[in-house]
Amino acid sequence: MKGTALGLALWTAACSSASDERDGRLTASVQYPPADSARFETPAWLRRCGGGRGFLLEGIARGNGVLVWLRPGSGDTVPAGSYPVLARGDTFAPRGAVVAVRFMAGDLARGLGLDSGAVVVTRAVTGGGVSAQLRGGGLETMGGRRAAVEASFTGTVLAADTVPCRVGP
Repeated sequence: MKGTALGLALWTAACSSASDERDGRLTASVQYPPADSARFETPAWLRRCGGGRGFLLEGIARGNGVLVWLRPGSGDTVPAGSYPVLARGDTFAPRGAVVAVRFMAGDLARGLGLDSGAVVVTRAVTGGGVSAQLRGGGLETMGGRRAAVEASFTGTVLAADTVPCRVGP
């Protein structure tokens, strides 16, 4: 339940701060073994977290979305490289990514927080854009089923505004 609260707190922060600066694209898929899956595409963007707490990659549309809180450890630019997916509520690890996924299955909203995997970030040579590849897994909050997630963020550029990124109770 604590992980769900973390995901919802991060999700609320992201949704309440979203603007029209959606310059990138998110393509994602959620797979349940052996055959169930959900696929979606959304606009995506990148924002700086207030207080030097990292960066937020997000893509949200029509109840579907992926939220990635990148915690590089230091610096005010997104460093390229691999970020291990952190366990829900991990506030100790200096470098990593906290990931929440929400998607619609018919009329039902589903969600999960990833507990394994990695996010690989690359920076564009010009224009300051960032791309990221996410591959990981976690337990769905509603059914307790394990799911695999693959997501790709492309063409996101750091927005001028900041969002509050923090772990909620």
